[in-house]
Amino acid sequence: MTSSVKVVRKRLADGSIREYRYPRAAKPSPPSYAPDSLDALLAAYRRSQEWSGLAKQTRAVYSVYLRNLDKIRHLKARDLRRRLLLDIRDAIAKARGNGAATGFIRATSALMAWAVDREWIDHHPLLRVKALPSGHLPAWSEEDAARALAALDEPFRRVVVLGLHTGQRRGDLIALTWNAYDGQTIRLRQNKTGAPLILPVHPTLKAELDAWKETRKAAVILTSPQGRAWTAAHLTREMGKRLAALGLPGLNIHGLRKLAAARLADAGASVHEIAAITGHASLSMVALYTLSLIHISEPTRQRQP
Repeated sequence: MTSSVKVVRKRLADGSIREYRYPRAAKPSPPSYAPDSLDALLAAYRRSQEWSGLAKQTRAVYSVYLRNLDKIRHLKARDLRRRLLLDIRDAIAKARGNGAATGFIRATSALMAWAVDREWIDHHPLLRVKALPSGHLPAWSEEDAARALAALDEPFRRVVVLGLHTGQRRGDLIALTWNAYDGQTIRLRQNKTGAPLILPVHPTLKAELDAWKETRKAAVILTSPQGRAWTAAHLTREMGKRLAALGLPGLNIHGLRKLAAARLADAGASVHEIAAITGHASLSMVALYTLSLIHISEPTRQRQP
């Protein structure tokens, strides 16, 4: 049992040890909410089979967005109103953008649907909420890629190389380990979809990977300048700074995925063949990505000199 007294021992100038005793601060108890509260509903949802059946990445994303409900956890679940939840969505949109607001609506809608099914609430308060306009992340052009590859420091150049030749999402790029590469293919299971993929390695990428492998510092293929595995947020922030300094503001790692799809289309790959590489479940999304092919050699944004 933890003592209520904290003992601190200090060595004095004459070499003797003196003890100081302080009352140990009591840890605050978590607030206790009613069994029909939103807090209780959230706890029940996280214990459910539906929650455990979600992909690990989806659970992580939902957990982030559901934190926006913390200030109203004391409310009765049946008292939740559409207007209140839309006010929270609008505050998120103002502070963090429409994409984050849409993410909140998706996560909360999943919670509300489960709550209706389990009779916590009678009606789904977010039914048929329209998504806020968010637009699509810009694709890189060949000119953008050439400029980045010529000027970026090596850890960041490697991100561009791997993204261009695999067409994978940021989270999957930074999770790739050397064990996934056998010299001819890269095998992975996508975090977002759970789709298993076997990617043929282009000779250009093979030459790069074989050279990187000689000086590898970690189990993962992509590492930070300090030789450590990237976190998604850290890579996005640092890459954004460097691209902006090169006169390429607004570009991000996901845009490499679009250029990779466009390159495959330019090489004659069908929509199904492209989806087998990128892991897209929606062929219409592949078609949307490859529309950028008609602009691939033309800058579509104002560039800084």
